[in-house]
Amino acid sequence: MFMIWIWLAVIALGLIVEVVDAGTLVSVWFSVGAVIPFLMSIWRTNNPFYITAQVVVFGVVTALALIFLRKIALKVLYKNNEKTNMDRFVDKSFKVLSVNEDKTMATVKINGITYTAIGENETDTFEPNDEVCLKKFVGNKVVVYKKEKK
Repeated sequence: MFMIWIWLAVIALGLIVEVVDAGTLVSVWFSVGAVIPFLMSIWRTNNPFYITAQVVVFGVVTALALIFLRKIALKVLYKNNEKTNMDRFVDKSFKVLSVNEDKTMATVKINGITYTAIGENETDTFEPNDEVCLKKFVGNKVVVYKKEKK
C-alpha cells in the first residue's frame, strides 16, 4: 500500500520540478517512468520481490522514455521556433560600449536596445570601442566575435 504513495510522490515531484525548471524536459521522464510502477502497486502486494520489480520497471521505463521520447518531444514542442526580425542583425558589426572588470562581457547597442555580449570563446576579451560582429541571440544576451581588422 505504501508504494502507491511513493509512486504518486515521484510523479508529482517530477512534474513540479519540470514546471519550475521549464523547457529542459529532464525530470518529466521520471514522472512517465513512475506511471507503470504506480499501476503495478495498485495490486497491493507487499512482496519484496514485487517492490524490487517495480523499482526495476521504473528505471527501465524512465531510461527508455528519456532516450526515445525526449527527442520527439523537443521536436513537437519547438517546431514553431520561428526566426525573429532580430536575426537580420546576425553578422553585422557593432561597437562595444563598455566592459566588465575582467573584460569577458561587454555591452553593445543593437537597434536601440543595450544587450550584454559574451564572446563565442571563453577566452575572448573586449575593450571599449572594439568592433564585434553578432553571432546569435541566447536569451537576453548576444554572442559576438571580434571583427577582423583590415
